[in-house]
Amino acid sequence: MRPQISKLKGFLMGFFKDVLRNKYSATSIIAIGWVMFISDVDLFYIIDEQITLNEMKAEVRQTSLKNVDLQLRLDEIKSNPAVLERVARERYFMKLPEEDVFRIVE
Repeated sequence: MRPQISKLKGFLMGFFKDVLRNKYSATSIIAIGWVMFISDVDLFYIIDEQITLNEMKAEVRQTSLKNVDLQLRLDEIKSNPAVLERVARERYFMKLPEEDVFRIVE
């Protein structure tokens, strides 16, 4: 197994020596390394920002769905007086003059 590893190591070293002899390929490799790992806007920063963006998009979708649901409930309350009365009685403890309201707190 050792001869295969040494052959692979020799091949890789020869390949990198050939690539680095050419000034254009060496400059390209350095530039790619700089952009991916060293600069302020590196690969890890871009990945983190993409994850944050996806989370925010999911939050916007969820808020939009909730907004549509609330708009439908508001339209129902505006159009139906029985629903308006039910909401007033349940949420705000409103009552008719001859009624008594009992709150049960657990």
